[in-house]
Amino acid sequence: MLAEAPKTLSQFANGPVPFGLYAGPVADVSTSKWSAVRRSQRKAWMYCGAFSQRHCVGFAIADAGIVATAFVYVFDAQTGKYVEEKVTAPFGFGSSFDPDLKTSWILKKFSITPDGDKLICSYEGKRIRVKMTITENGKGSTTIAPAGDRLFHHTYKNLLLPITIEATVDGETVICEGNIGGVDFSKGYPPRHTFWNWASLNGVTDTGIEFGVNLVADFNNSIENALWVDGKVLQLSQAAFSYGRPVEKSIWQINTLDGVLNMKFNPLGVRGENINALLMMSKFKQPFGTFSGTVKLEGVLHNFTGYGVVEEHFAKW
Repeated sequence: MLAEAPKTLSQFANGPVPFGLYAGPVADVSTSKWSAVRRSQRKAWMYCGAFSQRHCVGFAIADAGIVATAFVYVFDAQTGKYVEEKVTAPFGFGSSFDPDLKTSWILKKFSITPDGDKLICSYEGKRIRVKMTITENGKGSTTIAPAGDRLFHHTYKNLLLPITIEATVDGETVICEGNIGGVDFSKGYPPRHTFWNWASLNGVTDTGIEFGVNLVADFNNSIENALWVDGKVLQLSQAAFSYGRPVEKSIWQINTLDGVLNMKFNPLGVRGENINALLMMSKFKQPFGTFSGTVKLEGVLHNFTGYGVVEEHFAKW
C-alpha cells in the first residue's frame, strides 16, 4: 500500500523533502514560499487525455514561467486523420498564478475549468471545437522527486477516469466516452536540463481486466511508475525503454525490471514540438498508438492489448 501524500508542499521549506510515490493528491500545493524563483524555475501544467481503440485526444495548458503554451489534438485511427491547434504566449500567466487541481486555467481560447469533481476542457478554434468532461476521483498517485540543484518536482497522475468528449473536427462530429481518461497535474522545479521517456496507456487483459499504466525513465527515474487496477494504485519498478529512429516509426520495447510489464508499442501517428525561447527549450516527439504484451497481476501473467502514448522529451527549463 502506498502512503498518503504529504499535506502541503510548503512544509518542504522547513525540512528534508520526502521523495517517493504516494496515494492521492497533495491537499495544498501552494508554492508561494518560493516566489523568488516562480518565473525562472517553477513549471506547471494540466493535461487531460483519452486513449481508445479509435481516438486519441490530448488537451493541455502549461505555464513554464516565461512562456505559456496550450494545445489540443484529435487523432482518428480509423481514418489516420490528425488535427492539432495550439498557442504560445510569453508570460501567459501572472506572477501570482499558483494553481492546484481546483484552479481554472485560461489561455487565449483554451480553458480547463473545475466543476465539482469534474474538469471541463473547452476550446473553439478554426478546425477543432471540443468539450472534454473528465471525472477526477482523487485516487491518483503523487510523486515528489529530486530535481538536481533545484528544490523538488511534484506531479499528480490519474488514469482509467470517466470521460466524455464532444468535438467537431473540420465540421465532422467526434464522440468519445468511457473509463479511458487520464490527468497529469504537475507543478514543481525540474532540473535545468531534463530528459525523459514516458509511456501512458489504458489496457485490457485477455480475461477482461482493465488497467492503466504510467511509466517514466531517466527523469523521476522509477519514482512515479504506477499501475491502476481494481480502484488501487500499485508501484512499479524502474522501466527500460528501447527504440530506434525516427521514434514515430520505430517499434518501442518497454518493460519494468520487476517483471510486471513486458510490452511493445506500435506508433500510428505522432505529436511533436520544438520550442526555443532562448532561456527555455522544449523538444519532444509523442507518438500515439497501440500496446501489446504481458502484465502480471496478483502473480498471474496475462496477455493484454492497450492504447496510449509514448514520448521522448529534451528540455532546458
